[in-house]
Amino acid sequence: MSKIVIIADDLTGANATSVLLAKQGFKSATFTNLNKYNPENNRDLDVISISTDSRAVGEVEAFNRVKRVVEFFQNEDIKFFCKRVDSTLRGNIGAEIDGVLSELPNYTIAVVVAAFPSSGRVCIGDYLMVNQLPLERTDVAKDPKTPVYHSKVTDIIKNQTQERVGHIELARVLKGYRVIKDELMEQVQAGNRIVVIDAVTDEDIGEIAKAVKESRLKVIAVDPGPFTAALGRELFDGDKGNTNRKVMCVIGSVTNLTRRQAEELRRAYDTNFIEVDTEKLLYDSSRQEEMDRVVELLTTAMDSHNIIGLTTTNGEKDILNLKQIAHELNITEDEISQIIAMSIGKITRRVLDLSGSNIGGLFTTGGDITVSVCNEIGAVGIEVLDEVLPLAVYGKIKDGRYKDISIVTKGGLIGDQKAMIKCVDYLLTKLSN
Repeated sequence: MSKIVIIADDLTGANATSVLLAKQGFKSATFTNLNKYNPENNRDLDVISISTDSRAVGEVEAFNRVKRVVEFFQNEDIKFFCKRVDSTLRGNIGAEIDGVLSELPNYTIAVVVAAFPSSGRVCIGDYLMVNQLPLERTDVAKDPKTPVYHSKVTDIIKNQTQERVGHIELARVLKGYRVIKDELMEQVQAGNRIVVIDAVTDEDIGEIAKAVKESRLKVIAVDPGPFTAALGRELFDGDKGNTNRKVMCVIGSVTNLTRRQAEELRRAYDTNFIEVDTEKLLYDSSRQEEMDRVVELLTTAMDSHNIIGLTTTNGEKDILNLKQIAHELNITEDEISQIIAMSIGKITRRVLDLSGSNIGGLFTTGGDITVSVCNEIGAVGIEVLDEVLPLAVYGKIKDGRYKDISIVTKGGLIGDQKAMIKCVDYLLTKLSN
């Protein structure tokens, strides 16, 4: 297939962008330098990431190192180039963009999306904000090798490039991909070969990627990773990652922390989560209907989402009064919990059965839920293979109808607000390999 070539100014950045594509099912590899890459031995790769180790060298040397990589791949079937830049814009950004553009047709433009929302980097009004602070007020200004003294993205690039630089403001981005596409065309007509675009969320970045696709412009992606991942997803029409690359999240814990973690996961990924009406699961008259509803919604959404899942509560108002219901049904509170867990386990099994092997991994939170899921799919246990974070483990299902499927389990009170993202990230990376 056509390849994506990532040119990064250091090895960490090369790996960071590669893994974002790997999570989508692209077969990716990072090479420490161009001399390590042998085309004949790597025909099966979708993503080739090269480190030029050029962040701290002079501008001319950085230009030449990047130019050489592009020149090397001129005769390859390349879908697009990514000039990976540091998330705090350190290094020879303008010179390296020029290095890429110098070897490509004159109608090629560089689209710069400096935002990395899940890492606290957003771009508003052409200013890069890091955890709500202007870039120049962060520790990057004190970097001993490559300090950055400005926060305005276009100014940083203009000081280093020979090309004309334009900007598309957030107000236009928020209007969606059609408006962004029109803005891109206007930038090209104005003679700007480098276009900086504001973004504050992953949704914004997704809209920019759609706009690039719809514009049919030949572009290079200039960003710290998320825009390249979104563009890869758009340009390859989601062909990667649709088989055994999907994750099903089964979120049974009702703690406030779990709800916050789930919300962070929704912000970081394009998810489809269905809330289960747990009260309906407690009554014979409504249980099957509610289970059927959730299964249908999850399986219908599977083609358009790589992360699907169910939750038992989205807010404190949804938490059941177990004591009251137990009294009404003349059963114990523990029996109520078991009925809910058993029903969630059955839903999970049915979704797995209907997925056509598309689901490659499970993420579960809540001890009763994890046990129920294992029981429903006939597992005898989990082969524990690694610790994702303290009290969150990765492993493989032992025996049963889904033997060896990957699973990450976590307690409801474990981790910070990003813990669920870390668990799903880990699982996606394992699936991609």
